[in-house]
Amino acid sequence: MDTERIKRLREELELTQKAMADYLGCQRSAYSLWEIGKNIIPLSYLNKMANLFDINIDYLANLSNEKKVSFLKNEIDRQTLGKRIKLARKESNLTQEKLATKLNTTHSVISAYEAGKTNIPTLFIIEIAKITNKSLNWLLGKDK
Repeated sequence: MDTERIKRLREELELTQKAMADYLGCQRSAYSLWEIGKNIIPLSYLNKMANLFDINIDYLANLSNEKKVSFLKNEIDRQTLGKRIKLARKESNLTQEKLATKLNTTHSVISAYEAGKTNIPTLFIIEIAKITNKSLNWLLGKDK
């Protein structure tokens, strides 16, 4: 993930790190570590950022150069996300085992994501988007 985009966005909006953290409902220190790339932005906060600032989540994750697209400003629903991961995997002719190998994890982890039982880490969903050629907006059910 290119956190420079997120920093530029914050600066374009003329917000301090504290103001951005307040908007997101997190600590400034946590936001600061995300912005400099020391920690990965949790998917829920990345989604919240996209919703709050009407910015394409794929742009924030550096999967697209389109900053503004039409999308639903919804919260992450693990069931919807799981179903879409499964559909994207199948459309890409991947088994859970093959996808797990590509992500360096186990098929039981993929199964838990697809069943909506577990939160998926940001980097995993970004990699799944790349592997299956799907947008984060689509995987998260944010597409119109």
